[in-house]
Amino acid sequence: MTGLNIGVFGARGIPSTYSGYETFLTTLLPELVARGHHVTMYCRKGETQGDDTYRGVERIILPAIPGKQFSTLSHGAVASVRSRIARHDVVVTVNVANALFCALHRYTGRPIVLNTDGQEWLRGKWGKAARSFFKGSARAAGRSATALISDCAAIQSLYRTDFHATSTVIPYCIPANALKPAPEVLHRLGVEPGQYFVVAARLNPENNVDTIADAYTKTQLDVPLLALGAANYSSPVEQHLAEIAARDTRIKVVGHVNNRDEFFELLGSARAYLHGHSVGGINPSLVEAMHAGAHIAALDTPFNRETLHDTGQFFELPRLPEMFARLMVDSDAVVTQRREGARIRAAERFNVNDVVDAYEQLLTAVSHRAARKSFAMPTRWDSQ
Repeated sequence: MTGLNIGVFGARGIPSTYSGYETFLTTLLPELVARGHHVTMYCRKGETQGDDTYRGVERIILPAIPGKQFSTLSHGAVASVRSRIARHDVVVTVNVANALFCALHRYTGRPIVLNTDGQEWLRGKWGKAARSFFKGSARAAGRSATALISDCAAIQSLYRTDFHATSTVIPYCIPANALKPAPEVLHRLGVEPGQYFVVAARLNPENNVDTIADAYTKTQLDVPLLALGAANYSSPVEQHLAEIAARDTRIKVVGHVNNRDEFFELLGSARAYLHGHSVGGINPSLVEAMHAGAHIAALDTPFNRETLHDTGQFFELPRLPEMFARLMVDSDAVVTQRREGARIRAAERFNVNDVVDAYEQLLTAVSHRAARKSFAMPTRWDSQ
């Protein structure tokens, strides 16, 4: 198979450990290069180090207006024009906000694939106008892009039912590199294996990091709760979390953990990892926790159930104090069984080779079709 010339835009840049898009592309794009494809990623100025190649991926730095309201759109506008001029065989963009810019490609004859991610219009960090824009972008996505990617079957169903758009289900994958023990991070943070809880997410309202921490203050347990994560804007969650930690010394605000080995060590060594993401679709942090062999309790949503299935437990926010107590008294045998089940499910369902295979097949098929003709293909992830 002849290698494709692939353009990519919509994310900040690679390499990155900050969030789902960037972390995922840091794995996906070099894997495509290793298979003989030429990949160019259009990165945002100030969001990545260097402007040379990264593991074979050509990086082109383009400007963006700073700020959560304008960064994605301003960069998308510039990158869509630049990538169209470059005449790639196929272009991939992430974030449904870029649906408008997909139309430039599709209706000038260049195939473009849009990864819609989740329900951006429900995220708490956005105001009314931004939510309306994201909802409108989701409605237009099926007409703007040649092909859509949904990261789980529940999102595929949502786009089909609410927006009358077909899509291909390809999830996020576990990291390509094997886990490496990093027990020194436990010593540095003053915690013991199995003797702390952890919550890890961007500090956005819909991820409920502060809600989980506040619920923990209502328990009588005597082990720490580590809160991992940060926000790229002035988040009220960050302030609330600091206030909670100030009144309860069991809450330890760690911030973003850039070292991936240390991050996975913290997840896998905890008594339990609490996953509070309320907005679909699939959350890369949940897949990563499964990969790390974490003992997982997740907020009860269709998206989290599709990801975790029967390898963890599910909670409702008002019942969190009870969940913490239950997690603390679960037998070692039960905890071990859940950890191993999550690790096996991650390796089987979200492995790198299968995900990269699906992207390669989709991009190849789309590159050989008329850009204006919508395309979707079946995958192994169409159902649970």
